[in-house]
Amino acid sequence: MLYPSGWREFNTSVEHEQMLTKLVTAEPRARGRADVVLLLRQKMHQLFEYLRRRGSLGFAMPVKQLSSGGMPVSMIMTPLKVGPAGTLVDAVRKAAGGTPLESEAVDGAEWYLWTSMERADEAPELQNNGLNMVVPRPLPDGSVDPDPKAGLWLRYSYAHVEADNGEEFADGLRQLGYAILGTFKWVPVR
Repeated sequence: MLYPSGWREFNTSVEHEQMLTKLVTAEPRARGRADVVLLLRQKMHQLFEYLRRRGSLGFAMPVKQLSSGGMPVSMIMTPLKVGPAGTLVDAVRKAAGGTPLESEAVDGAEWYLWTSMERADEAPELQNNGLNMVVPRPLPDGSVDPDPKAGLWLRYSYAHVEADNGEEFADGLRQLGYAILGTFKWVPVR
């Protein structure tokens, strides 16, 4: 998968948690804001613990501040597997938690999409919106599996203040998600 300029991929290891924490706390540390540094350290630890618990492989996000501004966005990658019985769409419905699903035929395979929204406990006007996509795993020869038992769940999320125009962000996020997915290739498990 190729990411836009200024993005970096992090796995869920303690080392990567420390690297990202150092990045996000650099500016408040330079400004002498120990309270913000502490809050960000706690949030980073909570994020990494959450990702480790749910079995995520890692995530990617912008690490350079763009002069033109940019969407505060990240992409989390999590394997999604079907249980002993059922289908991939059943697993997707469970992951979506009752949110309506869309599906799209891409190169002969069904990809599943849904949106999500969470409010921050500390600031209810801050929303974290997400675009969720599940890409089914192909057969080992690269062909479409008619009954896939696994896929990769990609969750693109962005934060914005409720008063901002969230629809613009949502459209930009969908386009960014498709652009990144356009570079995605499955590789054999090593």
